[in-house]
Amino acid sequence: MSKIGILVASANNNRKLGDKLKELATIEGVDAEVINLVDLNLPLYSTVEEERNGIPDTAKELANKILALKAFIIVAPEYNGVMPPVLNNAMAWTSRATESWRDAFNEKIVGLATHSGGGGQKGLQAMRIQFQHLGANILARELLTTYEKPLIEDSAKIMIKQLVKLSRD
Repeated sequence: MSKIGILVASANNNRKLGDKLKELATIEGVDAEVINLVDLNLPLYSTVEEERNGIPDTAKELANKILALKAFIIVAPEYNGVMPPVLNNAMAWTSRATESWRDAFNEKIVGLATHSGGGGQKGLQAMRIQFQHLGANILARELLTTYEKPLIEDSAKIMIKQLVKLSRD
């Protein structure tokens, strides 16, 4: 059975979206693990923090989970026209917890999703830029839900199938 990671950067509506994506993956016969970055409670990354306290065990565990997977869905809200600080912070720690800063996402297959109270497109664009920079192969299909626009489950299932197919190739 294939396995995908669902990295969630929210404790609210995006968490619900991540849980729904896991449910849909299970229906498609795909093992999925939701990793809520908020729950990790990582300290704010800075070189001073790293020099004083080293890389947190939680960041090392996150990096190891990411390294073990070939495909992900990143689920995050748009904050002030970009991605939320918890996502950027977790990626900063992850890049420091691996041998080379791109190791965790280089050549991985990544889908992007958001539930947004606003537009959501700028947050998706910011995530696309960051994860491409980390070496990931980003799917063209994105999932964007709002209070007025619920998840189109068929689109989510197609994304899940693409992640599995491309991560096998």
